[in-house]
Amino acid sequence: MKFPLTNIWLRTAAVIMGLLLWFHVATEKNYNYEVTLPVSEIIVKDNLALASEPPESLTIIVSATGKQLLRQSWRESGLRINASQYTPGSHNFELATSNTVLADPGVISVGEIVMPRTFVLDIDHFDEAQVAVVPDLIILPDEGFAVKTVQKPIPPNVTIYGARSRVREITQLQSEQKEISGVRNNIEVTLKVLDPAGYGLSIEPDTVTINIEIVPVKTRLFEKIPIIVYNSPNDKRVKATPATIDIEMTGPPDEINLLNRNALVASVNFDQLSTEDSAPIKIDCPSHFKVKRASAQFVRLTEN
Repeated sequence: MKFPLTNIWLRTAAVIMGLLLWFHVATEKNYNYEVTLPVSEIIVKDNLALASEPPESLTIIVSATGKQLLRQSWRESGLRINASQYTPGSHNFELATSNTVLADPGVISVGEIVMPRTFVLDIDHFDEAQVAVVPDLIILPDEGFAVKTVQKPIPPNVTIYGARSRVREITQLQSEQKEISGVRNNIEVTLKVLDPAGYGLSIEPDTVTINIEIVPVKTRLFEKIPIIVYNSPNDKRVKATPATIDIEMTGPPDEINLLNRNALVASVNFDQLSTEDSAPIKIDCPSHFKVKRASAQFVRLTEN
């Protein structure tokens, strides 16, 4: 009597060898394979550039052996389109195997373009320009400190490269937004410049540096700042109680000594009047200064 597990390892090895032989034979055959690949490059003449975005990907049919198709490098490299015969302008570009190839072809060839077969190709002169960088930076000093100066970005301008029509539309670039709190000492901040909107545009450098000077603050009291009432009815005279407030301001010592009381505005909006006939006080001051304390937060409004 034969047992089913007799020579199990030999039988398993035979099955594996058979599968390997089948896989070898199957992958040596040539296949036509439909695949969607990214467009990685469009070649144009020197000193020219694309002014609009081309198709992100193309669906094509490639021809190769099974082993070659199993490799990943040719897929990841995408497609290269040759448009070097075109001059500046808008063109209806027809895709064909003569102008569309794999960026990493090896022995794999493009047999057919499935879709899209055409697209609008906008070509312009290559250009460059200097544009200013606008930093989006918020510095929140620690208690008892203030920002004295925020220097201009270094460098103040970056160079933008790309199609002339797109480059000339951009007059400035924004930096990334960054907020830094609890600052007690001078700091240097590096900000990334946000990429410009538009296809094929690049910048150099892609970061700027900003130096911020932090100083201890000085406190100064401004007494009897009049309270202004806005939006009061035209046919009524409105009285604010109190009519003035005292404001304690903080800021850089050499600047707060020069701060004019007329630069401080205390106001209330009649439209914000509550049922108790009171309204909140708003205090406006120059950006380098901070309100530490005010003698009142609300005023009572009555008809005079």
